[in-house]
Amino acid sequence: MITKEANLVPKTYLFKGFTKQIKTGSGWMKNKLIVILLVMLFAAGAMAALPEVTQVAYSPSPAIPGSTITVIVQLENNETTAQNGISVQLENTYPFTVKTTDSETNPKLVGNIDKSSKAIATFIVYVDPTAENKSYSIPVLVTGSNSQIGTKKDFPILVSGNEPQIKVVSIVEEKLLPGEEKQIQFQLQNVGTSPAYDVVIEIPEDRTITATGSVVEREITPLGAAADFVGTINPGEKITATLKVSVSNTATIKNYTLPVDVSYRNATGTRTTDKSYIGLKVFSTVDMDATLKDQTSNGSTDITIEIFNKGLGKAEFTVVELLTEDGTIIKPKQFIGSLGPNDVDTVKTGINFNSAGTHAVQVKITYLDADAITKTKEIAIQVTSKDTVTEGPNILLILVIIIVAGFLFWNFALKKKK
Repeated sequence: MITKEANLVPKTYLFKGFTKQIKTGSGWMKNKLIVILLVMLFAAGAMAALPEVTQVAYSPSPAIPGSTITVIVQLENNETTAQNGISVQLENTYPFTVKTTDSETNPKLVGNIDKSSKAIATFIVYVDPTAENKSYSIPVLVTGSNSQIGTKKDFPILVSGNEPQIKVVSIVEEKLLPGEEKQIQFQLQNVGTSPAYDVVIEIPEDRTITATGSVVEREITPLGAAADFVGTINPGEKITATLKVSVSNTATIKNYTLPVDVSYRNATGTRTTDKSYIGLKVFSTVDMDATLKDQTSNGSTDITIEIFNKGLGKAEFTVVELLTEDGTIIKPKQFIGSLGPNDVDTVKTGINFNSAGTHAVQVKITYLDADAITKTKEIAIQVTSKDTVTEGPNILLILVIIIVAGFLFWNFALKKKK
C-alpha cells in the first residue's frame, strides 16, 4: 500500500552556502518563490551598483565609410554611494573596429565615480569602407570592481555620406604612334563615401555619318573588347582597368580628347553612368639619316651628302655640320630648314684632305622635334680622296715628246736642204 509519505521526496537547494531541506508538498511552491525572489534581488543589487550610460556621441556625424570617428561615452552614477574601478568597453562589431594603442586601450579604465557624478570615456573607431548608408549598432559594456555582472547596451551610429562616384584619375601609355595598337591602363578611384558595385569602364561608340550615308570612324578606336569589368571599388580605393586601342595610319599628329564611360551600382542597386574624358597624344618620331651621294676630285674632294628623314615626325630648323680630323672642310656648317616624313635634302662642300686614302667624316644633324625639343643625330660616312701632293716627272712621256720633237726637227731640216 502506498502511503502519503512515499510521495514526499527530499530536495536539497544550495544558495550562498545556506542549505535547506525542502520537501515536496504544499510548501514547495512557497520556498521556490522565495529562492527566485532572492536571486532577482541579488541580480538587481549587482546591476544597481554600476553607473548608467546616459549618452553616446560620435563625430563626425554621420560616420563616413573608410574613415574614423571619435566616440564619447558618458557615464552617470545615480547611486547613493561611489562606484569604484569602473571600465568601459566598445565591442568590435561590423562595420566598427576600435583602434587601440598603448595609451588608448579597450576596455578603458574610467576609475572611481562619486555618487551623483559623471565621467566620460573616449574611443577612436574605424568604419569599414564597405559599410552602407544606414544605421548600425555598437555595443557598450560597463563593468566595475565590485560587480560580478556587467551591463551591455547597444547604441545606434548612423553611417551615411555621398553616393559612390568613380573617376578616371590617371592613365598609363597616353602617347600613341600612327598605326599603333596599344593597351592603355586606366586608374579608377571611388571618390564617394560608399562602395560602388559592378563597375564597368568602356569607350563609347563615336562615329560620324555623312549626308551621303557613309560612316567616318574616329582616328582612335577600341580594339577587341570595348569594355572592362572591374567589380567592386570601396571608398577611396584605386583599381586599374585595361582597354586596347588602335590608332589609324592616317591619324593627325595632335592631342586627342577621348570620352570614357564608367558605370556602377550603389547599395540599392541603382546603376549610374559617369562620363570622363582622357587626353591621348598621337605623335611621330623623327629618324634622321645621311649617306654619301657623290664625290669628285678637282684639286680638293667635292662631296654631295643626302640628308633624309625616315620617321613620321617633322624636323624643324635642321642644321648639318661636317667634321673630320684628316683635313679642312670648306663649308662645314649648313642650314637646310625643315624635313618632313620621307623628305630628303642635300648638302655640298669641298674637303682638302691631308693625304690620300679613305677618311672618316662625321655628319652631325641638329633639329627641333614636334615638342620643340632640340635633338642631335650623328652619322659617320667614309670619303676616299686621291693624293694631293705634287707628282714627279713622267720619263716615258718626256721621251715621247723628245722623239716627236726630234723627228719633226729632222724632217724640217731635210725639207730645207732640198
